[in-house]
Amino acid sequence: MDYIYIDESGELAKQSDYFVFGAIISDNPKELDNIIKKTRKKYRKHLGNSSEIKGYTTDDYIIKKILKKFNNTDCKVVGIILDKKNIYKIRHSYDYNSLYDMIASELAQRININNSTSIIVDKCKNKQEEINNFNKQFTSNLNNSKNHSVDIKHANSIHYNGLQMADIIAWSIFQSVERNNSEFIDLIQNKSIKRVYEE
Repeated sequence: MDYIYIDESGELAKQSDYFVFGAIISDNPKELDNIIKKTRKKYRKHLGNSSEIKGYTTDDYIIKKILKKFNNTDCKVVGIILDKKNIYKIRHSYDYNSLYDMIASELAQRININNSTSIIVDKCKNKQEEINNFNKQFTSNLNNSKNHSVDIKHANSIHYNGLQMADIIAWSIFQSVERNNSEFIDLIQNKSIKRVYEE
């Protein structure tokens, strides 16, 4: 069974110039658990009372340690970048909720489903109708020609170390475009990151 952890960075409705999704594809989520757990234990004094490891609150050198350990796993990173100045190229009327789903579908199109798969998305939707709409649109855009079973959960990252790792990945992609700082994403070897709505 495969596991996919998905998080975003940036804000569609606010002043960031970019919005990104980052996804981690893994067939062994314990690898991600171990990285986060060992990091939390080793750097307890630096992390303070925080119950999660997040890109925007964690010291840079700790993030770099995490990313270097991540490279020792068999996980793959898939990411997309939206330059928000190109939103006008999306030829649909939308609110920010449906825009989020459309951009997430661009991510889905870059994910190959080769086994039964559990997808865990960092929860930002609260209404069941919105969750159902996201799940339907995202699932229909996956590359799943053999119709493997796919389950999507929307969860709080405090409960999934894989989501905390996905937060760091999305944050790293975001830094590379929003801050013109690629020192974090360049540490990740097994990655495929594309810009969307550029044409």
